[in-house]
Amino acid sequence: MWTYRRLQTAHLLAFIASTNGASSTRTKTLTTAAFSSPALYRRSCSSPQQLNKLVSQSPSSILDRRKYITRQRMSFFGGGGPAEGGIQRIDRAAMKEIIEDVVNGSREESGYVIIDVRGHDEVQYTGKLDDVVETLPLPYIAQGALAMEEEDFKDEFGFDKPGLDETLVFTCKAGIRSQHAGQLAKMAGYSDILDYMGGSNEWFS
Repeated sequence: MWTYRRLQTAHLLAFIASTNGASSTRTKTLTTAAFSSPALYRRSCSSPQQLNKLVSQSPSSILDRRKYITRQRMSFFGGGGPAEGGIQRIDRAAMKEIIEDVVNGSREESGYVIIDVRGHDEVQYTGKLDDVVETLPLPYIAQGALAMEEEDFKDEFGFDKPGLDETLVFTCKAGIRSQHAGQLAKMAGYSDILDYMGGSNEWFS
């Protein structure tokens, strides 16, 4: 959850730099690090206390913006569901915002890799949730796809293998296979995992 909060705060720091002309070298450094490398950003801002101190030095309007983002984050996580096996479940509002983050920036900037674990025939029937959503059917994950070498993974599935410092967001038809995918990803060494519990049934309803 803290990783997710840091990535959300990265968006806030970008907002500070772009709309309020923040002159703090530290703020600019953290913003650059957040969008160029989530891992570097995590090293640069190692604790919630450090980040709170940094943001508290900003104008009151920025604090209001941060409170808004926090309320939104708490709202859609709270409105989602309890963590299953340590994996946070999210609702439609959260999924929509995550997709928008990737669409408006990129996978690298947002830190998210959105993966639909339905079969290719299912995805073809309904269409993708969005063009930024990758397809990796659950059976391939169960067979060890996330443990493959990066080059082999890309050759096999057509997109870059998720890095361990990225946040995996799984979706399926109704939130069951995505739960299994999350557990398998956790076993493969991934720690930042989200599960869209509504799936395509909710998304296209």
